[in-house]
Amino acid sequence: MDKNEEPSSVKASIKYIKWQELYEKEKPFQIFIDIRKDAVDQRYHNLVFENKQETFFNIRGREQEFRLDDHGFAYHHHHFNFDDYEDRVSVESSYLPQVESFIRNEVEEVDKVFFFDWRLRHSGSYPKGTEIDLNDPTDWLLPSIHAHIDQAPGAVLNRTLLQLPDEAEFLLRGRVRVITVWKPLRNPVEDWPLAVCDGSNVEYSDMVETDHVRRLYTGANMNVMHRAKYRWHYLHKQSESEVLLLKQFDSASNVKARFSPHVSFEHPNVPTGAPRRESIEVRALVFTYAHPNGSS
Repeated sequence: MDKNEEPSSVKASIKYIKWQELYEKEKPFQIFIDIRKDAVDQRYHNLVFENKQETFFNIRGREQEFRLDDHGFAYHHHHFNFDDYEDRVSVESSYLPQVESFIRNEVEEVDKVFFFDWRLRHSGSYPKGTEIDLNDPTDWLLPSIHAHIDQAPGAVLNRTLLQLPDEAEFLLRGRVRVITVWKPLRNPVEDWPLAVCDGSNVEYSDMVETDHVRRLYTGANMNVMHRAKYRWHYLHKQSESEVLLLKQFDSASNVKARFSPHVSFEHPNVPTGAPRRESIEVRALVFTYAHPNGSS
């Protein structure tokens, strides 16, 4: 196929967590801080992954068929009046308020939005020995090559209690969602696009909760095990004005998709000289207040 031709689908390999008997007695974990030299256990993780080839369907021209509550993701055309992504103060004072307005316009039943994380990523490489400060969102991360969702249910509860202690009891009576707003920064994405999985046929039993131990906070994500039933999608040459809403968690049980696994994959037909992928992702707790009758 010509590298400039728009494909209906492509094939590529991604990594899935592989279940181990060890996980019956020891929770999967990944440590993102230095381990003391005198520690008995020097492991940074106990995770085992396997490579599996998948088909990724290009939804270009069919973007409007996918909805947040039906599939776990949705694409929207929107231009943010912002370009200073490497300035933390500017992002948090100017970009995040625009993202909140976008969420309120495109997501149903939003009463409160609380941002708890944002990150920059690129598909370049780092010199050997480069250290990344995970507490600095302007430090560029590489695309994630492991199929996952960002937040385990217990981690959402813990984060709400920790970061919104005065409101948590009230907020947790209503609907709680974690939604990521993801978009390219400048050039259309050709190298390492982000793929999203139709969440309507993925269960929590298809995933393995994994602790993430950081210096200031211990959270948990859900790593995905391989299943033949998955259907993966991506938006070919996604532009900076094509914004992805990606659901990581939803306390509502009456929706078809409560989350959407995601992963970046190495596109097999990247044109020579294509610019590296650069993207920003913003993670938000999205709350719907409970009504007086107890529903949300």
